[in-house]
Amino acid sequence: MKTLFTVLMFCAALLSSGYGVSLKKLATFNGMGAPKSVEVSPDGTWVTVMNLEGMDVTIIDPKTLKVIKKVNFAPYKTAATGHNYATKQKIASFAEKPVECGFSPDGQYAWVSFHNGACVVRIDKNEMDPPADMLVQKCKIEDKINNKTYIKTLPKVKVLSTPKVVQVSPDGKLVLVANWFGESVSVIDAVTMKKLKDIKTGSGVIPRGIAITSDSKTAYVANMAGGTIAVLDLVTLTKVKSLSISPNPRHIVLSPDDKFLYITDNSGGKVIKYDIAAGKIAKTMYVGAQARTVAITPDGQYLIVAAHGSDEIAILNSGDLKILYKTKFTKPMGISVSPDGKQVWVSSYGGGYVTAFELVLDK
Repeated sequence: MKTLFTVLMFCAALLSSGYGVSLKKLATFNGMGAPKSVEVSPDGTWVTVMNLEGMDVTIIDPKTLKVIKKVNFAPYKTAATGHNYATKQKIASFAEKPVECGFSPDGQYAWVSFHNGACVVRIDKNEMDPPADMLVQKCKIEDKINNKTYIKTLPKVKVLSTPKVVQVSPDGKLVLVANWFGESVSVIDAVTMKKLKDIKTGSGVIPRGIAITSDSKTAYVANMAGGTIAVLDLVTLTKVKSLSISPNPRHIVLSPDDKFLYITDNSGGKVIKYDIAAGKIAKTMYVGAQARTVAITPDGQYLIVAAHGSDEIAILNSGDLKILYKTKFTKPMGISVSPDGKQVWVSSYGGGYVTAFELVLDK
């Protein structure tokens, strides 16, 4: 009887931890120009792929799994200074290189950062023209459904050097942009599209990942260089403090209840679970070399992580960080989960493709 009870308890523990979770490939989209990130809109109606070297944004319908259009900036490229991350040298490049994206809560707008352009542009799902007093960016729209092309202008907001991660506050009022070489986060009024302030996140730091609390009052920013998490007050637009959690934090997400931070430590290849109220690390798990993007399912139960250096995608239980599933994937970089939790999108920066998966729960 005792043995049977032990077996039943073990099985119950496996089920509660999400045992049997896996990824089933739905579609792969090839021919992308170094897709740095991929994002599913909060309303689940469109997926954006930021192609750094392709100098365009590919838009996909997650329901039909068809490419809808391409927002192409290459015809209007302007000379700019880039950065060779291997040699740490400045190089001649172009401004219009899309790198990351943040959606408005209603899914209407996608805010896209330009790696070398010190700016973000706003793509409107409804393609409304920008206000007359705005800076603008020209692009060529390639409509893949109707087989036509046309020119559009997008509103543009200047930020600081090398913008990367973009996050829009849950209340839709603020747009936060992490400036990699600007040692700051630019805060933009999402309605007026005016920059409000550049908040310094430290000295000698490289800010990247951003997570915003559900009440839109606090932001956590991962400083890759400097090894800290900057805590920003979004009411006063000031930096409150720095948390020493990870030596090389890259990406960061919050649990749905705002109680835990999940941080990827790039150099250590780890995911760190940080208890905010307790002010201490709750769990740590090695997932593979160069842990890059981490995404969390809407119910907060699973974490999907890109182990870029190991060519793997890992799924973890958010509670104990147990690895439930791993699969090979060429140089994964960006990861996004659909709002219904049924799809996982992953970009292969080195392979030049994006794959849509079904998140399968064998319960």
